Amino acid sequence: MTPVESALRERIQEIPDPCSLATGVPLGIGEMGLIESVVHHEGKVTVRLHITSPMCMMAAYFMREIEQRLTGQEGVESVHVEFDHDLKWTPQDIHPEARERLAAKRITMLGGRMIPRGEAPTSR
Repeated sequence: MTPVESALRERIQEIPDPCSLATGVPLGIGEMGLIESVVHHEGKVTVRLHITSPMCMMAAYFMREIEQRLTGQEGVESVHVEFDHDLKWTPQDIHPEARERLAAKRITMLGGRMIPRGEAPTSR
């Protein structure tokens, strides 16, 4: 990866993954392991992302965020975002520290209420 590609990748690392926001453990797409590659060639940038599910509806959100963060950067004339529809992403692609934060926040459902794991329900 070239220094320009590293700098461009750094600019998009922290784009929030909406699904992780829903869990209460906000993770960037970099921590989620969703960025497959960032290629810069003659002013054209191609970002290839993994998706976590064939039902993922966030493609337009990711495209918009990446385009906004990279367009106008020095040496960037155009931005193209591609998605890996082969579903190569697995939870093991999440960075280890982020996986630990997710595991610590796991919740279970009890009587329609969300109870943090390890917290005993109270009897009435």
